[in-house]
Amino acid sequence: MKNFKISIFYILLLYTFPLVAKDYKASLFGIVPDGITTNTGSIQYAIDYINKNGGGRLIFPVGRYLTGSFELKSNVILELNEGAVLVGVSSIYDYCGLKGTKALITANGQQNIGITGKGMIDGQGEALLNSIKKQVQKGYVKEDIVKEGPLLIYFNSCSNVSIEGIYLKESCGNIQSYTDCNNMLIKGITVLNNSAIESIGIGLDSCIEVQLSDSYFNTSGIELSKKGILKNIVVKNCINAKGKKIK
Repeated sequence: MKNFKISIFYILLLYTFPLVAKDYKASLFGIVPDGITTNTGSIQYAIDYINKNGGGRLIFPVGRYLTGSFELKSNVILELNEGAVLVGVSSIYDYCGLKGTKALITANGQQNIGITGKGMIDGQGEALLNSIKKQVQKGYVKEDIVKEGPLLIYFNSCSNVSIEGIYLKESCGNIQSYTDCNNMLIKGITVLNNSAIESIGIGLDSCIEVQLSDSYFNTSGIELSKKGILKNIVVKNCINAKGKKIK
């Protein structure tokens, strides 16, 4: 009976996830895939525009899209095509915090959001970490930030979340974290991070109704961290670099 209820939940999740109204190419908003131009403002403008106009998918074709922190909004899906890479800038000053946690992509209290496709998010962990250390030596930032380097993804109090198919690579801290989120589908992702010491592949804190499946983790720390009160967390067909199943 329990498994039946869980199956029903995930069927419902597929149908409650937003019926995407429209697809928008990143280039429409002046987002440049040259790996040199910093696109933070353009990406945020695109997300805000789509959010205010009924929702949709922001599609990134092949290319390298350099960016600092931006915030995902309700009813917006980031679609990273194969060969598309969101590249985190290597300056700590381009990262914003949410509840004391810095991340490349944040979301707070949003619903019907996602990051999907066969593309990649590359945090340039080693370069960012070296940059942070230089700022610490000059006395511009606190040393604690070295241990709490920006994540690639941090969502707080969000619902109906889909993270599917993407590669998450090289944060200078933990890779991704979700706090007080519910109705989450995380499927078919690849997580690679050995730049940071004891980097956690995915952190779940006080989340409800989460399915993590068909994913691969190669991290310097534990693959999956669980905290707080968790309900209906299903982990299946996930392995680490040693071929061991993740539970």
